[in-house]
Amino acid sequence: MIPVGETSRKTKAPLVTWTLIALNTIIFFYFYLQGAKVFTLSIYKFGLIPFLILQGKKLYTLLTSMFMHGSLEHLLGNMLFLYVFGPAVENRLGRLRFISLYLLSGFFADFFHIFIEAVFQEPLVLYGPFGHTVIDPLKIPSVGASGAISGVLGAYLVLMPNAFLDVLTTIGLFPIVIRIPAVVFILFWFLYQLYMGVLSLALPYPFFSGVAFWAHVGGWVAGFIIAIIIGRKARRTRRVRIDYKGRVWYEIPVE
Repeated sequence: MIPVGETSRKTKAPLVTWTLIALNTIIFFYFYLQGAKVFTLSIYKFGLIPFLILQGKKLYTLLTSMFMHGSLEHLLGNMLFLYVFGPAVENRLGRLRFISLYLLSGFFADFFHIFIEAVFQEPLVLYGPFGHTVIDPLKIPSVGASGAISGVLGAYLVLMPNAFLDVLTTIGLFPIVIRIPAVVFILFWFLYQLYMGVLSLALPYPFFSGVAFWAHVGGWVAGFIIAIIIGRKARRTRRVRIDYKGRVWYEIPVE
């Protein structure tokens, strides 16, 4: 199922969300359109490589890796999730709190990914007709906004637990859009990331898919907790009242 919309009410233009989508898109195509060689070099230069971070090197990649993507499909998938979930969370938290949650979730996702790779992962040895190849997970660059966007999903669950999502699915060969509770989709998504993360540790091959499942888990947990902490005031939204003559006013809860 692919989320294509959600039902929460918004009062302000989500400028931070739009800016993040624009930045990610511009950065991707800036390197992508220069050819495969430049694109690959940019992934290794700006992507997060756990081995180097553990040595105290290229610490700037903790941030730059959030704005790099490995393929067009990778970019489109992440930006779709940010487009669907970002505006509602930004409207509820406000722009400053939203960008703080986004970046902090991304940083926590980075550190959690590094921790899992350093403690639990072992080099993979792949055998083929011409010998074998050793893949060290600590030396594989990690890129993408998904850790930070996972935090947005975790925050969405806290701030709008009663919202509904429009999701694209199929009945046989026919696409159809259905409406489901957001809590169902987000919890299923999180449990899937957790399941695949555990599976990739228990059976690293053939379940090594190049997806940083534990970064998703870490980012989601961070966003969930941060939203609980900073979202208390934001949840005190004004309530509209309409009397029998049609007059409208707002009730704003007193702190």
